[in-house]
Amino acid sequence: MSREYRTYVTTTHSEQCSLFLDMYDTMHQAKTKCLKLLLAHKLTKSEINTELQRDCEINKRLANSIIAYVEGKVKSARECRSRHLEQLQGKLKEATKVIESLEKKIKAHSYYLKAVEQVNKGIKKKIPKTLTLKYPDACPVRCAHHLTRFQFAKLKLHNKKRYAHQLTQKIEQIKASPLHVNLGDLGTVEMVGSSDESYGNQICQLDFLGKELHVRVPYCLEFLYGQHVVIPIDLPKHGRDELASAWFNKQAITYRFIYNKKFIWEIHITVEVQPQHEHTQDVCWGAIGVDLNPGSIGYARVDKDGNLAASGNIGINIQSQPQGRTEAVLADAVTQLTTLAIKYQCPIVVEKLDFSDKKKRLREMSSRHNRMLSGFAYSRFLQLLKARCFKLGIQLIEVNPAYSSLIGLIKFMSLYGMNSATAAALVVARRAMRLSERPPPRTAYQGTEPRKHVWCDWRIIALRVKGASRHSFYQPRLTAYPRLRTTREISTVATSNGLGEVGENSTGSRHTAGRRVCE
Repeated sequence: MSREYRTYVTTTHSEQCSLFLDMYDTMHQAKTKCLKLLLAHKLTKSEINTELQRDCEINKRLANSIIAYVEGKVKSARECRSRHLEQLQGKLKEATKVIESLEKKIKAHSYYLKAVEQVNKGIKKKIPKTLTLKYPDACPVRCAHHLTRFQFAKLKLHNKKRYAHQLTQKIEQIKASPLHVNLGDLGTVEMVGSSDESYGNQICQLDFLGKELHVRVPYCLEFLYGQHVVIPIDLPKHGRDELASAWFNKQAITYRFIYNKKFIWEIHITVEVQPQHEHTQDVCWGAIGVDLNPGSIGYARVDKDGNLAASGNIGINIQSQPQGRTEAVLADAVTQLTTLAIKYQCPIVVEKLDFSDKKKRLREMSSRHNRMLSGFAYSRFLQLLKARCFKLGIQLIEVNPAYSSLIGLIKFMSLYGMNSATAAALVVARRAMRLSERPPPRTAYQGTEPRKHVWCDWRIIALRVKGASRHSFYQPRLTAYPRLRTTREISTVATSNGLGEVGENSTGSRHTAGRRVCE
């Protein structure tokens, strides 16, 4: 496991601390000056440090802290800007595709209407076969918005062009404008530490026994407070062991003082946390697969042979819920999954999903799909699961999600009598164990090439079963012993099921006869 950073929050009620931090907040001018020097790219870090010491009357360590903080802000601003541009360019690309499709369809329909007019006037005898009617009720039928479908399509094309023009202007404006960096509010004081400093931070040091913070005063404020200011604090309830370990091992410790609305200064202490010793066995001895859906979380435990040992569903209701409610529901589900992992000493396997491309097409999708995708808190669920596994020493494996639902539908849903979520979770767990994903014999077809990857076969199967309902795969298998079947027999069964050449759920299965499958 990789290392992580944790932040622990505590408070202080010292009046002297409040007065000192109010005066200390004048270091915002030093941050602004450092930002200008960094964006100018004319001076090195050591020269910027010398400039800050001379102009702002601060010591070298405080100048290093300010430079490190501003560098992090600049890096974050550049990354956010690149992501914003990438998102806008993706939206423009999708809008351009819609515009091209609408223009082609409207143009073809215009040619058809022109040909109909010429036939009515007697100029032509018949309409050419190459021209077809794209909007069947374009002229006589009116919609609720008092426009025909052809008129509404032209209005939609006009609006799409306006939207694409706005995106183009916005992209050009962002590229032409200078980088905007937010240095934070005035009521925030940062003291960034380093591993080469004494006890992780030479500006601010923590005293565990006395429950105090010893802060080094800048040169410009020594005439008021002396060289050091002692701030009494309440140690946080959680994370005392991690703070003590970081303090003893002289790791970098960063302190952030934030003035909240209740007239209290909060102290955020950030340290690097070492991972716990893994309590789970190797994935070859079994795993727990997890499949997250908008309404439930399906999980399946697989033994060392790749067979199903246990499965279940965790109901979640996160659609149109407040943020706190959503996090509480997801945290409860994560607790149940990690409890199972500790009980059976199995690693947890999840799909590595990325919805950035789909979210670029939200404007082109239906409102129902947009609502489901916007409320799908997969990233937050993965963050909570990673944090919990890191804390408990559970191995978390991410795998490629390609065709996991399709493989679960065809191979395992009727075999074990499970729903699609748990079947996909079973596929995810087996994929982490690197077990076979070959299509079953009943879905064989001509043209299979053994040299190709197995996902090539599943791609062909996905095209053939597209549009079929899921319950069509949820059928009992009638025979007890396998027997060889030709491609012609499979095609006959597939045609009867309405699935093209890739049908199933007839005779020829190798599983228990008369197995009754119920959800």
